Amino acid sequence: MVRRVLASLVLAAAVVVPAAVGLSGSPAQPARCAEGSALSWVLPGACQHTDEAPPGVDPTEPVTTAELRTREGGTAGAYAAAEELGVPAPTAAAASSPAVACEGDGTAGYRVQAMYVVEAGRTNRFAALQSSFQLWAAGVDDVVNRSAALTGGVRRVRFVTDAAGGTCVARVLNVTVPAGSLSSFNASIAAVQALGYTDPSRKYLMWTDATVLCGVASMYPNDADTQANPNNGSYAQYARTDSGCWGFGDGAAQHSVEAHEFLHTLGGVMSTAPHGTRAGHCWDESDTMYYADGGGFAMQQVCPAEREYLYDCNNDDYYSTYPDPGSYLDSHWNAADSRFLIGGGNGAGGGTPGSPTVLGATIAVNNPAVPGLATQASVAPSLPAGRTVTAVQWKSARADCSFTTPTALQTEVACGAGAAAATTVTATLTDSSGATKVVTSPLTFATGTARPVTVSLGAAGQWPSGGTASVCTGAAFPLNARVIDVASGQPVKGLATALTKQTATMTAPASAGSPVTAATGEASLSQTATVSTTYRARTAAGTVYAAGAQVALVASPARCTTALSAGLSDDDVHYADPVTVSGTLTASVGATPVAASGVALAVRLTTATGTVLTLGSAKTTADGTYALVIKPTASGTVSVALATSTAYTASTASAGAITVRVPATVITGAVDRTDVGYGQPVVVTGTLRRDAGGVITALASKPVAIYVAPTTGAAVKVGSATTTANGTFTVSVPLKVSGVLSVVYAGAAGQPAARTDVGAVVAGTWTTTVTASRSAASVVLGGSVTISGSVTRAYLGATLPAPGLRVKVSFRPTGGATTTLVATVTTTATGTFSARVYPKASGTWTATVSGVAGYTEDSSDPLTITLT
Repeated sequence: MVRRVLASLVLAAAVVVPAAVGLSGSPAQPARCAEGSALSWVLPGACQHTDEAPPGVDPTEPVTTAELRTREGGTAGAYAAAEELGVPAPTAAAASSPAVACEGDGTAGYRVQAMYVVEAGRTNRFAALQSSFQLWAAGVDDVVNRSAALTGGVRRVRFVTDAAGGTCVARVLNVTVPAGSLSSFNASIAAVQALGYTDPSRKYLMWTDATVLCGVASMYPNDADTQANPNNGSYAQYARTDSGCWGFGDGAAQHSVEAHEFLHTLGGVMSTAPHGTRAGHCWDESDTMYYADGGGFAMQQVCPAEREYLYDCNNDDYYSTYPDPGSYLDSHWNAADSRFLIGGGNGAGGGTPGSPTVLGATIAVNNPAVPGLATQASVAPSLPAGRTVTAVQWKSARADCSFTTPTALQTEVACGAGAAAATTVTATLTDSSGATKVVTSPLTFATGTARPVTVSLGAAGQWPSGGTASVCTGAAFPLNARVIDVASGQPVKGLATALTKQTATMTAPASAGSPVTAATGEASLSQTATVSTTYRARTAAGTVYAAGAQVALVASPARCTTALSAGLSDDDVHYADPVTVSGTLTASVGATPVAASGVALAVRLTTATGTVLTLGSAKTTADGTYALVIKPTASGTVSVALATSTAYTASTASAGAITVRVPATVITGAVDRTDVGYGQPVVVTGTLRRDAGGVITALASKPVAIYVAPTTGAAVKVGSATTTANGTFTVSVPLKVSGVLSVVYAGAAGQPAARTDVGAVVAGTWTTTVTASRSAASVVLGGSVTISGSVTRAYLGATLPAPGLRVKVSFRPTGGATTTLVATVTTTATGTFSARVYPKASGTWTATVSGVAGYTEDSSDPLTITLT
């Protein structure tokens, strides 16, 4: 970006307090001031930086009082920038005015004291410029307030004020210091301190009538997020602006220097900020506090140029009335919280808290978790006004971690029993504007004394305590081991269970597998048994869990008695529309229910004539339920059947009668032209739809044909097309037949044929005109002459070249009555033709178009060629 007049305004943070009047009792702060020509360490907790002059401004050059009185300060630029960024203000409020906020008695509490400072012996311009100082102070207030408005809040500078006609203005002190006191920032602070301006509840905003520097201010490099931050009234702080840089910020000459220096005294910008330099500024353009200050960072254009007149590009480094939860400003010093601002500190005096302007969120995880057990995780959204959360997605960096409700704001996460090293969980939120926010939290794991567990064993949906479970002979059944943490009663995830099986004929148990428990605490294997089989389960000791005592279960096979239920989701449908057949298969051995899992069931339809149609096969789930989507093409009765086997008795259930109707076919058509010359193209468009009782859907990839029916005779097919995915079609056809144009769909199984008459079309006859010329009027015997010309065609007032027509070149000898065809040529794309002839006698030559469908007959004027 090409910077305006003050392109690289150097307005550094500094605390310069002579040792004699210094802050000897101040606590030591972390040494974060830069070395050398950047910020240098002067006193405990204090930093100083000497500014460079900006391009186009020489701070050593005096500025006339008349010129200074034309400068309007930061108000106009701040209001215009805020409005450009979507925060409008009333016109009256945006006008330059010296008014600032009235609060209390105008003096009590933490306040900003405006001061005009001049050396003894120099012209005192206080009287001439007092109103300008008050206007510029109001400009600082407007920068503070408009910047707060960007995050939905209100902040005003708590100036020491005087009443002025129903409002307030900043009280500006007229301070004279000894000659030489303004030669440096150190000297100027020493001079005003000697006059008693040392109150920690004051920040001294000084307009120094000197030509030494541009701007400089004090700041403590302490980012603690507390009202006890040393920038918040622990010590008196000072900001100095020399006359060459007074009153800028009106939109024509860069931001307000006074607002820049004042922000330093509020504690910005910390080097720890996301975009902070090491010299008290920002490197993300544009805002009032950025510039290349030698702090080790290259400038980057991140925010629009309008932000030049306001604080904190993206509100994430030093000033926000509503920091994004979990962000840097949510846990570090935020200048908007200063008690020197109305609305900051304890919020007294009319300030309002901010509101979210971007989607934010905070995440909480109940740490540490016990490996294998669920722990709670939640995310709290921070939503701008009018927005709602539309999606939540939880994920973990560990593949073995799972969430009970991965799309809810509150969930539980469980990782495998072997988890030890810390991992992370992440929540991604999406709001109704499409914005997303990703927040991540550590997930740590507790270790300690091995935790006792209980192991239980179940089969085919039965959990007998050390007893017998009935199973269906030879049919697959689920064998489940369940592991529970004794102390919490929670299921344990990710624990391997050792399963064995043994029949009466086996001398030793055989392994049945080692499945790992899921989040439900259960591990499952599919087993079959044709004879009584004993199953055993146990878990081994590990670093988190003690060994689980072995348990046993006997699977006793028998032929299961079954019963079926069945139903239809709809009993009146159109051809091949989807219908769900669902129900339950129950099985039992005596009075004991047995889970019928993975059983295949035949689904059939019997028509009124007794024809049986196979519709598919359904398979039962773990609880015996099933569902199958069918697409019936005939009316009849739907039934579900289980064939008899060694495992199950036969069972049949009727799902009920179903009526299948044939849908209607709706076809439309249109033609772009109804009267054209023979063979010219017309574009036919239309749609093909399926009407199933008022439910209209597109018929895609279907063929349609274009016909023209003449007054007499059969209809002629003139073109064809295939419908697109949305059922539309477009085709260009050459029209060579007059009559009624129609669009036809031939139909298919379950979709009847359809046609629509688009209307009458005319393939008109072209009026033909042939012109010709000869290359020579006479020729010797054996010589050649070229006859060339053109053919045009006309219809409905339009005349065009006639390409592709056969032209006959004929000869009639002088005095003769017979015409002889000598050559035939075809016209080019532009309607021209050419023929070379070898006359053998004198006579006339003619070019003729005749016998061509759609064209009238025409001949050129005779061309006489004499043989010499």
